[in-house]
Amino acid sequence: MKAALTRYRVLAWATGVFLLLLTLHVVLQAVQKEPGQPLFEAEGIGAVLPGAGAWVPIVHGWLYLVYVIVSVDLWFRTRLNFPRMVGVALAGTIPFMSFVAERWVRHQVEPMLGRERTAAGTAAQPQ
Repeated sequence: MKAALTRYRVLAWATGVFLLLLTLHVVLQAVQKEPGQPLFEAEGIGAVLPGAGAWVPIVHGWLYLVYVIVSVDLWFRTRLNFPRMVGVALAGTIPFMSFVAERWVRHQVEPMLGRERTAAGTAAQPQ
């Protein structure tokens, strides 16, 4: 269960960072666009980081897909509250929420890890 939590935490942070970059990209596109120009034709973050306008959305999309898979894996292992885990999975679509969800999940799962270690230590001791 500890490895699943670690995977989840890494993906939550990576997804959150790339969602913030994607949000910055869209905001910059809105600022840069000329009147009558479609939003997607503006450079966005590509004006600051060459090529980033193409790869930031793609990387966020793939990271989000893996984030959802890792979230479901963690849910299968911990059986946390299902509606809240759906919210956790959706947190990768709202800026800053994956960081909030990661903190909530960590606070829910760490006590389970402590009980798991205690149970394993008790079972390993000879009677």
